[in-house]
Amino acid sequence: MPNSTFPGYGPGVYTDAMQFWRFLAPSALGFTSRNLWHGALDKVRGAPPRAVRAMEYVAAHARQGEPADVLRALDEFANNVRWLMSIGPNKDKVIAEARERLPANPKVLELGAYAGYSSIFMADMLGADADITSVEINADNVRAARGNISHAGLSERVTVVHGSSTETIPTLKGPFDLIFLDHWKDIYLSDLQLMEQHGLLAPGSVVVADNVGEIFGAHKYLDYVRTCGRYDSSNRVATIEYTQLPDAVEISVFRG
Repeated sequence: MPNSTFPGYGPGVYTDAMQFWRFLAPSALGFTSRNLWHGALDKVRGAPPRAVRAMEYVAAHARQGEPADVLRALDEFANNVRWLMSIGPNKDKVIAEARERLPANPKVLELGAYAGYSSIFMADMLGADADITSVEINADNVRAARGNISHAGLSERVTVVHGSSTETIPTLKGPFDLIFLDHWKDIYLSDLQLMEQHGLLAPGSVVVADNVGEIFGAHKYLDYVRTCGRYDSSNRVATIEYTQLPDAVEISVFRG
């Protein structure tokens, strides 16, 4: 999810893909006001993008070559300095759930790298034989992700590709055992269908879609994976990263 006027979310924030008005609910006002204030303050000060600041924080506070400590530092930054749209320490359990379905040397595709949190988590969880490709359109995020992945000592397992998902998907060689969607919600469905067309999924491929809670308006995507007949799909209740705001993650296993 690229940068936007609402810190941390993409251009769809003011469209049906992101129901921004839900962030104005009483339960969300604290999060919303704090985020907008921090965004305005950073803009006035000319601060670097959050993902880059998070990378600098990791370099200063995390032990090199230790993925768990890099994730700890990113969590610390998100909780104490500036909110980050990484999956965080709660949703990573949902991704770990998919591990039981994967082969010993899984091939993984991630759409939306941001600061590299989920790539680091997956590379560490899946082991030395994992091969992860992470696609990210924002240049600052690419720099941050690569920096954090390198600091974690995982550059040999993770390749961060700079480009749009829609343009990159046709160039990739599949199939992938695990696909993690965490970019613009309004192109989840079109990108999934594009991956189907280009043979990036095989029977048993697991697709994990983050941020499909009501606030994100991912109804078309959810309707498709639940009713098209190509997937066995289930939903996991969650919260938006580093908040108590309701969210959900969809796990869909491709039938073929």
